[in-house]
Amino acid sequence: MRSAIAVALGVAAVGLIATRFIGPIGMLFLAGGLIVAMVVLLAGPGDAAAVRRPDPLRFVDAPAPQRPRAQPKATPAPSGRALWERATGRHDEVLSEYAGYELDPEMLLRFPAMWDLSSPKVIAFHDALEHAGALRTDEYPGEGSAAEYADAVTDLRTTWYAADRHARSTGTTGLPAEDARDLDRGLKLYRHASSSTAAERAAYLNQVVSTVDRLVDRGVLPAPPRFRAELEAEARKAIES
Repeated sequence: MRSAIAVALGVAAVGLIATRFIGPIGMLFLAGGLIVAMVVLLAGPGDAAAVRRPDPLRFVDAPAPQRPRAQPKATPAPSGRALWERATGRHDEVLSEYAGYELDPEMLLRFPAMWDLSSPKVIAFHDALEHAGALRTDEYPGEGSAAEYADAVTDLRTTWYAADRHARSTGTTGLPAEDARDLDRGLKLYRHASSSTAAERAAYLNQVVSTVDRLVDRGVLPAPPRFRAELEAEARKAIES
């Protein structure tokens, strides 16, 4: 901006000198110089970024130092013992869920397809159950055996969910009419027993046992159901009370 003002003033000075010799032409030079000076003054300093002075000490607009980003640490692979412990826990979960079919008479009578050995899903589950049980140990067996056991439990869980869905969705569908009728009768007798007096309860439970025995003889239910002895003991207790 200073250079522009100097130019304008120089032009004006030349104009003043020229008035002594040229007259009106000098006046025109003077007027032009004054106009240029006024335009520059009114325009202001312009773009501050364009006239910014160098800052050798970098006090202005000094970029913040970039810290290197911390790389996420890779999660270490679980040890062989950890895999074995997790597999035993999952094995226990399957056994607990499957026990509901064996220990609860209502589950047994509602979903007999869990023992339908003509179903590939049921066969695959029982095979996987036997295989995982054979590989299970009370103590950590070492990395190789632990990995084999973990794979067997993974297969067990997969086949268990498939067999459970099959049994629940099938119910008594596809069974002969006599078998379906006996299953329904045994289920109703068992439910009646829970809300009856002692003498009636004993009678209902004994009828449930008789019905289950007929279904076992025809291959509808596994032999012998684990809850059968408990029902007989409960019936005797009801009579004694």
